[in-house]
Amino acid sequence: MTTLLRGGSILTEKDGLIRGDLLIKDGLIAAMGEKLPLDGEVLDITGLTVVPGLIDTHNHGCMGTEFAAEDERFDSGLQYLAESGITTVVPTIRCLPHERLLKAIGNVKREMDRKPLGAKIGGINMEGPFLSPNRIGSMRPENLAKPEKGALLEYIAACEGALRTITMAPEVEGVLPLVETVLAHGANPSIGHTNATYAQAKAMADAGATLTTHLFNAMSGFTHREPGAVGEALTDDRLTCELICDYVHNTPAAVELAIRSKGVDKIVMISDTGVMSGLGDGEYIVEGHRRIVKGNLCKTPEGVIAGSVCNLFYDFKNLLQHGYALADVSRMASLNPARVIGMEHLTGSIAVGKAADLLLLDDSYDLKGVFVDGKRI
Repeated sequence: MTTLLRGGSILTEKDGLIRGDLLIKDGLIAAMGEKLPLDGEVLDITGLTVVPGLIDTHNHGCMGTEFAAEDERFDSGLQYLAESGITTVVPTIRCLPHERLLKAIGNVKREMDRKPLGAKIGGINMEGPFLSPNRIGSMRPENLAKPEKGALLEYIAACEGALRTITMAPEVEGVLPLVETVLAHGANPSIGHTNATYAQAKAMADAGATLTTHLFNAMSGFTHREPGAVGEALTDDRLTCELICDYVHNTPAAVELAIRSKGVDKIVMISDTGVMSGLGDGEYIVEGHRRIVKGNLCKTPEGVIAGSVCNLFYDFKNLLQHGYALADVSRMASLNPARVIGMEHLTGSIAVGKAADLLLLDDSYDLKGVFVDGKRI
């Protein structure tokens, strides 16, 4: 199938924003330039801007779809994400008991192999179970586990090569020796849900950690005498930081601090949404526990923030509306996530030979079209 997008602006990987045409052929970007020959279906996109599809590497679910389910199809959630501008997602599994965790991994892998319509599944993100009991957020303490190489290897084997990231707390005894095992299997060890001192967090980076999980959230904060995990995350160039940009989890000043400190190349925008995202206000049950959604905020009955209800496109548009440059926001929401999950050669930016995972935006940054592998959603 061939489609020519005619007469728009294109945010390219190498040349920035250019005017011209973009040719999609067999799901890939085949050519870009001025006045390309008419070929296949022609869409006039005058007045629109073409940007890469968004990649959400930390997402627990949406529209009633639970990515930590033991036996569930993801069709409705993946369709919702694609319609919302997220062309690739990495389903994220929270802390669960060992056997349930293995079943959840198996379910994601089955869905990954089944390839439902909608957003593509880019791998598996494990948020735990080797976390600090002092920084577990809304997760259940009884689901935490003692770090053991045998259990980790079981999880890795169940992922069948699809594990992309696993969050661990560096101060928990037994975590640091596991970093090498995670790296040896091609995944990212991520510092998160941690009450670590600066020195403890740095020790995990020294061991090879590459990421931090949702910077500032569920993480020991900065003070001038004990910089904590936040201080290590902000000052260590070896670490890329996940960042929630809904202005609920982090204030505008905190988001600005992170971007200024790390630079746009070291920030990966994430949503951290849960099963209730997209469903509107109300009360929901997650693993037998109540979640209360009002506006852009989801809390437990005790008042603890329990994930996000704002999808990644909301956060993307939020930063654009607050004056951040399109090229910078696109890098943080598309190219950097692709790099973190090892897919930057396939997607994450607009370049000839890459997947035609594309969004069409108007001047107000409203979404006017989505392509996944060249197919319009």
